[in-house]
Amino acid sequence: MEALEAGATLLLMDEDTSATNFLIRDRRMQELVPKEIEPITPFIDKVRQLYRERGVSTILVLGGSGDYLDVADRVICMVEFLPQDLTERAREVAERYPSGRRFEGGETFGEVSERIPLKESFDPSRGRKAVKIKAKGEDTILFGREEIDLSSVEQIVDTAQTRAIGDAIYYSTRYMDGRRSLREVVERVVDDVRREGLDVIGPFVSGAYAAFRGVDLAAAINRLRTLKVEQRRDRL
Repeated sequence: MEALEAGATLLLMDEDTSATNFLIRDRRMQELVPKEIEPITPFIDKVRQLYRERGVSTILVLGGSGDYLDVADRVICMVEFLPQDLTERAREVAERYPSGRRFEGGETFGEVSERIPLKESFDPSRGRKAVKIKAKGEDTILFGREEIDLSSVEQIVDTAQTRAIGDAIYYSTRYMDGRRSLREVVERVVDDVRREGLDVIGPFVSGAYAAFRGVDLAAAINRLRTLKVEQRRDRL
């Protein structure tokens, strides 16, 4: 949901690092624990809605959840390190061995909330310095007196990216006017970087930045503990 709010159009997931009950509830679990008392709707019942209604595709790396053969547009199998298209074979298998699952996804995917970040909740000052922002390895940004933990933002791979994201957070506050959503703020920053280069986000030309994605910047803002937001009302 965080990625969708930030404007992602493709999700990449790995079965090995995903919670099982997020991915699937098989027929036996559906029978044992009825939907009425299970708060989690598995992704298998939302993945098609996500594509049809919001245009967001999913690439899912699987080894055990065969029920996804029922909802996949294309099935690629690695055979001796080479990809093979087994889509037709997968459809034959799905037809021959029906899962018996009950669909639990409801009529629509549901809303993706739009939040408006409030500028006053961003304070990069520390001591006598009005702005004190520092990258501490790949996983941590020191933003004023706050420490932003990026350890779960796995696609940040270099301290230069973390450094750029830290300064981009402060830079982004110029677009926080109480009306723009988080996505709109991030898009403004990304557009500026694309047009003028990475050094636009810093106080001077440094050459110490590496490129980052908009979703990474949004993830960092979401992990700032002082962050305050308002729910956008005009699109509900």
